[in-house]
Amino acid sequence: MQNKRVYAAALLSLLATLSGAQARTLVYVSNADSGTITGYQLDKEKPSLIPTGTFPTGEKAMSSVVSADKKTLYVSIRSQPWRVAAWHIQPDGTLVKASETLLPESMAYLSMDKQGRYLLSASYGGDLFSINRIDAQGRVETPPVQVVHTGKRAHAIQVDPTNHFLYVTLLGADQLLQYHFDAISGRVTPANPPFVNIQQEAATGPRHFVIAPGLDRQGKRNMYILTEMAGNISRLTINPDGTVTPQEAVNSVSPREDMQRGEARPLTGDDKLPPSAKPRIWQADIHLSPDGHFLYSTERTRSQLSSFSVDPADGHLTWLSSIKTEEQPRGFAIDNSGRFLIESGQKSPQLSLYTRDNVTGALTLVGRYPGGKGANWVTLVEE
Repeated sequence: MQNKRVYAAALLSLLATLSGAQARTLVYVSNADSGTITGYQLDKEKPSLIPTGTFPTGEKAMSSVVSADKKTLYVSIRSQPWRVAAWHIQPDGTLVKASETLLPESMAYLSMDKQGRYLLSASYGGDLFSINRIDAQGRVETPPVQVVHTGKRAHAIQVDPTNHFLYVTLLGADQLLQYHFDAISGRVTPANPPFVNIQQEAATGPRHFVIAPGLDRQGKRNMYILTEMAGNISRLTINPDGTVTPQEAVNSVSPREDMQRGEARPLTGDDKLPPSAKPRIWQADIHLSPDGHFLYSTERTRSQLSSFSVDPADGHLTWLSSIKTEEQPRGFAIDNSGRFLIESGQKSPQLSLYTRDNVTGALTLVGRYPGGKGANWVTLVEE
């Protein structure tokens, strides 16, 4: 009997350990100015961020994405030679450098196809995007499967949830490019039409975008595009053939802020523009909660993090609130449970950790943690 009790206790302890390991959430933040990745583990009980290390990766370390098997972190290095660094993720959250692969240009945005077989990257300065195969060891292969030259200032690139369609925002052309994506070959072909215009007036600057995880009550899937200069969010619906239809644009910067329309930034991505009569709108990042019920965006000039409710009937956005956050907020991420939001600021030496109310969408600051210089991208690894 005693042996059975010992065995049962050991089994329960093992299951608890495995459960804890499976529930771990790792956080990686790219720091352009210090050329590092800072790692943390999210303790959801306290809650808090526990540092796991700082990893030198190269000047202008920026956009990052994790592999489908959660074993490799890919980081875009936007200093010459332009490349992507692959890091193997260890059980304790530390990173071990695995490889570096040259890319055709300085890549502002990295993502993966849904099967994790291809790395997708968009170049703001090179006006192009690239598709590279990933081998069985998680290394990015070269040469690319395909390099597509676009209009001015390609900024973000993603496939849709079905992995059949691919989209690219053109900040300098006020357009969204739309393609058919072949998940076997990794190649794309233009849809008909090959693009849609994202503008109510000139120079809106479509930047980052998100696609709803599910359908609205009308059976449609919504896409939301954050415009860098216009201070709004454009809602589009994705048609069965992968093309999109613009629906509306809602203000995402309050008129109370008394800001003027923004301007496209230099290729360096800094904020060195001529003086202006009023502060310029300069939006950055956008994410949906995992359930698709709330949307969040950042504006860098006023250092604000804004929240919106999503109407389940048609995907319409309603502004809820804007709060002051880290200085010049660039990137943030929401964990899979929807309970936590982690936000970085390019001009802040710290990160903010917020808890999220899944019912109201409200954010509560619970801690600030030291980070690197020029923090710009937050990627979560969850098991």
